[in-house]
Amino acid sequence: MRVFLALAVSVLATSLPAGDIVHVSPDDVGPDSIVYWQGEYVGTVEGEEGKEPLAAQVAARRNDNYELVLYPGGLPGQGWDPESGTQRLSATIADGQLVFKGDNGRAYKVENGTIAVRHEERGQLGALERTFRTSPTLGLDPPDGAVVLFDGTDVEKFRNGAKMTGDGLLDQGARTAEQYADIFLHCEYMLPFWDNSGRANSGIYIQDRYEVQILDSFGYAARASDAGALYRRRAPDLNVSLPPYHWQTFDILFHAPRFNEEGKKTENARISVVHNGVLVQDDIELQKGTGWGGRKKEVPREHLYLQRHRGPSFFRNVWLIANPDGWPKAIQNRVFK
Repeated sequence: MRVFLALAVSVLATSLPAGDIVHVSPDDVGPDSIVYWQGEYVGTVEGEEGKEPLAAQVAARRNDNYELVLYPGGLPGQGWDPESGTQRLSATIADGQLVFKGDNGRAYKVENGTIAVRHEERGQLGALERTFRTSPTLGLDPPDGAVVLFDGTDVEKFRNGAKMTGDGLLDQGARTAEQYADIFLHCEYMLPFWDNSGRANSGIYIQDRYEVQILDSFGYAARASDAGALYRRRAPDLNVSLPPYHWQTFDILFHAPRFNEEGKKTENARISVVHNGVLVQDDIELQKGTGWGGRKKEVPREHLYLQRHRGPSFFRNVWLIANPDGWPKAIQNRVFK
C-alpha cells in the first residue's frame, strides 16, 4: 500500500480517491479542502507536573465547523485511557486559520500539519504533530481455502445488482450469492466526508440480520449507533474510527445460532469484532438480530449483506472463511500478540 502525493482528484463532498490509496493527507489537497485540516495529532505539552503526552483529533462537522477532541496519554487504542476522559472544543476557519480556544487559557492552532499549543500567560506549551495510522490488518491476504468475495476484478460472488466502481472498488448494496453459517470475515472500507444529509452510513449485515455498524464516527464518543457497534444493541468498547478518506478494516468472527431438528433455537448467535486492529466486541451473545434485522426470524444460514444506507461507502479486499476454527493465525499475530 502507498499514498499518491500527486493526487489528481478534488477531495470534496462525495469524491473518492483511487483504490490503492491508504489515506489522503494535506499534501494531496489544498487548504480549501476539509481533508486539509482533519486528522490525528500526537505530542507532548507542558503541564503542571512537567511534560505530558497528549493526542488530538481534528474532526470536520457540518457547515465548515470543526471539533477538536483532546485525549490525555495518546490516541484511542494507543495510550488513551477512557477513564481519563476527553476535552471537546469547537471552531470554524477564520481568515484561513483554524484555532480552538479552551476555558483553561490554552489555544490550539492548527497549521502545516502541527497543532501549536499555547497558554495566554505561560506562552508556548508544546506541539502535536500530525500522524497517519493504518490498521495492522489492512491488506490482509486470504489464506488457502478462503472464499474471496471481492478482489477488485468482478462481483460474481454477489447477487445481481452489485456494482464495481471504475477504480475497482465494491459499491455498497451488495448481497452475497451464497448463504453462510459460522464465518470469519475480513472487510476493508472507505467513507468520504459527506455532509449533505449527515455522515456516510453503511453496515455489515451478517446473515442479513446482525449488523456491525459502519459510520463516519471519527472524533465521536463510542455509542451503540456508531462504527463498530452492534447496531442499537451494544456500543464498541472503544471508538477507533479513522478519519474519512482513510481505508479502515473490520475483522469479524461470527458463531451462527443453533437449532434442533424441530427448528427450535438451542443456542444464540455470538460475535467478536476487531475494528482497525482493536478488539471492540468480545464474544457478545445476540438473542436476535439487530435493528430491522431483529424483525426477521433467525435461521442457521443466510446471505451476507453490505448495506446501502446513506451517503457513499466503498469496499475492497473482502473475503471470508466458512466454519472457521477460531481466529485465523494472521489475526492472532497482528491483533492479539
